[in-house]
Amino acid sequence: MPAPGLEHDCASFGPGHQLHWQHWKKATAATLVPVSEVDVDGTLVEVHVAGRQPFHWLHHDPARLRDALAKAEMPILASPQWQALRVDGYWFNCAPNDRSFGDCR
Repeated sequence: MPAPGLEHDCASFGPGHQLHWQHWKKATAATLVPVSEVDVDGTLVEVHVAGRQPFHWLHHDPARLRDALAKAEMPILASPQWQALRVDGYWFNCAPNDRSFGDCR
């Protein structure tokens, strides 16, 4: 389920933008790991997982991600293989930080 409160129109399903159902299906079937902390600095998302180096990802709508994180009532989970975060029942598609991601369409 996509996250609520989209503040701007974005029709892109590219990395770091909206989560396409096929990407969601792959992320939910993959190994999910509990997240201890998420730091959002602009579009940069630093995901902390016990026993691993932090993941450095990108997300196009940091305000919406921060809002969801602040309201989270359940443990936050990450799909490292698919660069996706589950915050409560909502999923955020992130992009690897080793490449630029395009603008919203």
